[in-house]
Amino acid sequence: MTERRGDPIGTYTGGHFYPLDPEPSEVDLPDIANGLANTCRYAGQCQFYYSVGTHSLYVSEELAEQGPQVQLYGLLHDAAEAYVSDVPRPLKRELENFADIESNVLDAVWTGLGVPAPTDSQWETVMAADDQLFRYEADTLLAEFEPPSVPDLSYELSPCSPEEVRERFLDRVRELRQQASL
Repeated sequence: MTERRGDPIGTYTGGHFYPLDPEPSEVDLPDIANGLANTCRYAGQCQFYYSVGTHSLYVSEELAEQGPQVQLYGLLHDAAEAYVSDVPRPLKRELENFADIESNVLDAVWTGLGVPAPTDSQWETVMAADDQLFRYEADTLLAEFEPPSVPDLSYELSPCSPEEVRERFLDRVRELRQQASL
């Protein structure tokens, strides 16, 4: 048996996952959906509970003009956070190896779910939608925080139970995978 780097974390489905040494075979969609549904955005400093899973659903919706595969990338863009948590941007920039760890986990997610990795162009499109949602959400969810420019989006941000978000997330993945023939 090969020695793994780091220790595993236990998962929602009863499995284990090594965030420092991710294996695609250990990626499980219900674990991702549950992890993101139970992880609060902005280090929990929101005016009400607002999950990474809810954010991911909205990013996916923002990409409606891009087709189902890019929408799926938008839905899964933060999938690594199901295993490494949501680290706020100011802190993430200071954690030397964190971007590599997160990237390796996301690579395992793509392979584990049988989703081809996005092209650079597709990923840039997803990241632009993510940044737009970041500014919109921050304006509503954070007290005394004023993003540089707030996009005019039609989402009504409100609390949603983790159970509901988990099910909506799983349904959306199934829908997009079917539409994209993945």
